[in-house]
Amino acid sequence: MTQRKRRQLLLGAQALAYIPLITSLAAFANTTQKKQVIRVMLPANPYFELIKQFLIKLSTNAGISLEIDTLPYLEMRNTQLIELQKKQGKYDLIFILTSWKAEYVALNLLSNLDAAQKNGSLKIDAISDFVPAYLTVAGKVGGERGYLDGPQANLYALPLGTDTSILGYRSDIFQKHNWKAPLNYDELLALLPLIRLHEPGLIPLASRGARGHQITHAWLLHFNAYGGEVFDKNWQVKVNSSAGVKAIEVLKAIHINTAGGILKNTFPDVGNAFISGNAAMYLDSSFIFNIVNDTVKSVVQDKVAYALHPKGTIYSSETGGFAIAVPKNAPSLKRSLELLSVLTSRVQEKTFARIGGIPVRSSTLHDPELKKIFPEYEILAKQLAYANPNWRPVIPEWPIINEDILGNLLHDAVSGKITATQALEQAQEKIRLVMQASGRYKKRV
Repeated sequence: MTQRKRRQLLLGAQALAYIPLITSLAAFANTTQKKQVIRVMLPANPYFELIKQFLIKLSTNAGISLEIDTLPYLEMRNTQLIELQKKQGKYDLIFILTSWKAEYVALNLLSNLDAAQKNGSLKIDAISDFVPAYLTVAGKVGGERGYLDGPQANLYALPLGTDTSILGYRSDIFQKHNWKAPLNYDELLALLPLIRLHEPGLIPLASRGARGHQITHAWLLHFNAYGGEVFDKNWQVKVNSSAGVKAIEVLKAIHINTAGGILKNTFPDVGNAFISGNAAMYLDSSFIFNIVNDTVKSVVQDKVAYALHPKGTIYSSETGGFAIAVPKNAPSLKRSLELLSVLTSRVQEKTFARIGGIPVRSSTLHDPELKKIFPEYEILAKQLAYANPNWRPVIPEWPIINEDILGNLLHDAVSGKITATQALEQAQEKIRLVMQASGRYKKRV
């Protein structure tokens, strides 16, 4: 789809976008006293700027007073842990990283949405319409491994700003050289030196690699595709494996084929490299759809195609990003739950999607009108069949494992300071000690 045609469709959709919402939001506004202010916490993230402006527009249309606090997402957790443990907090709704949900529930900070549905205080529109992997990773706690679905699981948050991984590539460059989108990692790795040789001004594959959680995230993308899991069902550590070694080898191949390497790259660096036309491929969050379609910042809107996350030994893609939740100490639980219901409805999602919001519902992904505007929905729907809610463990110990242990040792391995085997052997033992100290093992293992 050409940039001009996409813009025409978007402008046409925007003219109608808010009409279906006014009725439901007006009903909510009528139950909200005029002096009351709705307060929401959002991450300071380019994608959430779209959500912020959308919320402002909706609140204006419905006559609702709204205050939005935006914080860098890595600072949100500390602020939320302080605010949510007060007797009464100030936030009606908060966005959380999906990796924080289990910790927050253990501290009794989030409203139980299943319980709210049972007592009639919350009506979730067509809950089965949410992408199953997204619903699990966003809000299920108490099931298998404590953070997956299962008979004992309860729901504490809903998907919004939730993502998976996808492969993006410059279709114009690939057509020029008669290259095909890689179906598997062998083909992906073979492309790296080819792109470097024939397109020396381009980064073959934009990748994270900065020390800490950034390089861990990059490693996990490949680790899962090779069938890796950080833990087995008994919490035995499994990072020192063939999948772990292969994932490091992939990162090293990307690193050596990238001018300047990848070891300082964060996610914003990766996205910016791709939309500025400086990278031939991208393999990371599906948030890239929104970034590529940015009519102001992106220079590659009509030059990008998408494909499945390549197969290692299996097809697998990440699940993560953000979710929307109601604090247990919200000023008015009734008001917060009503607003959550409105904001996460099918009509709301499609309205948001029309201006670039990324879907978390199956009905939106398969909507004929929206698929004309966003043809990338077709590959996203296929990718979600392989989305893995267990691509990383959502447990209280994870921040230390993610940032301090894997985040340092993987960086040292990719930089060549230590071998892949040395990094994973050390990581295996350090993670085991963390898990032992936290009481995961009844006896030393």
